[in-house]
Amino acid sequence: MELTDIQLEILKPFIDEMIESLDSMAGLKAKAGDPFQDKVEDFRFKGYAIASRTYGKVEGFILMHNYIETAVAIGNKVRFKLLGEEEEFSEINEDMQDALAEWGNTAVGRATKSLSEKNLGLKFDPPYFVLNTEDMSSLLKGVEKIISIPIHIEDVGRFYFNYLLY
Repeated sequence: MELTDIQLEILKPFIDEMIESLDSMAGLKAKAGDPFQDKVEDFRFKGYAIASRTYGKVEGFILMHNYIETAVAIGNKVRFKLLGEEEEFSEINEDMQDALAEWGNTAVGRATKSLSEKNLGLKFDPPYFVLNTEDMSSLLKGVEKIISIPIHIEDVGRFYFNYLLY
């Protein structure tokens, strides 16, 4: 799938920062797969997402969209590496949400800072959690195009970076 120049310029910092923050905050090695366009009507919630609205030159939402198992693995690794917590959880509880929020806020914050310095005419709302299909359904209203990029994490699995465009 060919991306436009502006889409590439927006997506690159997010992908780079997600991969860097997985390494620095969780000790996890990751790489991006090839981008593809998801069909809006077939798009399904995978269980856990961190979302941030984009507006200005490009209207939409960015999502770090995880399967529950992947989110749990990332959260446990962040808790271990940053906090020295050895207890592993098998579900997303408050401690896991805190760890995942730290990871998500770091990756999104660094990417949005990089993009704001480029003066692309974009603004971003602070990231927030999407924990159920109702919240995801509200994000999908009016979406015309979804760009998805798989992020493959060694020995963990994968999650998707999705860009929902209006």
